[in-house]
Amino acid sequence: MKFKVGDRVKFLNESGGGIVSKIISSSLVNVAIEDGFDIPTLTSDLLLMESSGKVAGMFDEEFNVELPEKRQEANVKDNDQEPEDERVSQLRNLSFRVKNEAGVYLAYVPHDQKWMVTGALEIYLVNHTEYDIIFSLFLEEEAGTYTGIDYDIVPAKSKILIETIEREDLEKWLKGIVQFMFHKNHPERILMPASARFTIKPVRLINEDSYKETEFIEERSVLYSLASLSSQAFVAESDNKAAQQSISQKQITEVKPQELIDKHRTGPHDAVVDLHIGELMTNIAGMSSHDMLTFQINYFTRCLESAITNNYRKVTFIHGVGNGALKNAIIKKLKEYEGLKNHSASLAKFGVGAIDVVIRPLL
Repeated sequence: MKFKVGDRVKFLNESGGGIVSKIISSSLVNVAIEDGFDIPTLTSDLLLMESSGKVAGMFDEEFNVELPEKRQEANVKDNDQEPEDERVSQLRNLSFRVKNEAGVYLAYVPHDQKWMVTGALEIYLVNHTEYDIIFSLFLEEEAGTYTGIDYDIVPAKSKILIETIEREDLEKWLKGIVQFMFHKNHPERILMPASARFTIKPVRLINEDSYKETEFIEERSVLYSLASLSSQAFVAESDNKAAQQSISQKQITEVKPQELIDKHRTGPHDAVVDLHIGELMTNIAGMSSHDMLTFQINYFTRCLESAITNNYRKVTFIHGVGNGALKNAIIKKLKEYEGLKNHSASLAKFGVGAIDVVIRPLL
């Protein structure tokens, strides 16, 4: 049985009950009890009394438990800070990865990245914009029949966990509609509301190669675009056809990110990748030399494999001079690949701190 934050539950193996205050995993949740404690509890040991959601005020009477949101409101008064939603988290700024267009996305993220196609999936609504998003999510039960699943507010540059599902429940989450509005306290112009219908092919979620990196989620995910910010019409344009289309239902499209090596393209089949750590990361505070070298080699490997997959002819890797550790690690790594050649890059262009990796020689 699936639980949500705010659900009213009773313990099967002991007396009493409480409110689900946090979803830890598909099989484990925190239950807030009247003593003020949150108890980690297996979902198999809980009985759902009433799916309370956002109308759970009645729950206080029987178990004398404060709802998580009420507890947060009290903390605001005491600490003069904004309440936090357990399932809302800020987006990461992974600027060294390929860029994603500003917009609203639906993301399917493997709960355990070691089990990309067999383990539980976390489903997020992602707000990659500078606006707050007010959304409502419906799943299609049968043709033309829908059930309201969730509604909430997602702050700018944040994501909200809609549900954590097991693979056998995936079919229920493949079709639906998301409606949303954009809000900003002082917008230059007001955006029109939007509605997006999604139909997802299950084969995409059982293929490990479908799970890609993004600039705002640390884990690999399958990403679907619900709305691109650049294509949203403004209220002032409501007489235009573009505005009329913006409030009609749109079919979502899967986001296919730019290939990593394309960030470094210098010609039709060539690229130059600068592996200096300052070019790859904006903040290296607390990283050891070993950590930085590991990161550089991982980035080198990802770029090389991306170049091979996308039929690049040659990639120049700038490793710098230093103590030679990075250069030696690159040469050692290249021995794992067949058919590649390498030699020192142009001395005039790069000095002695770069190496050419020839993937496919000129015919």
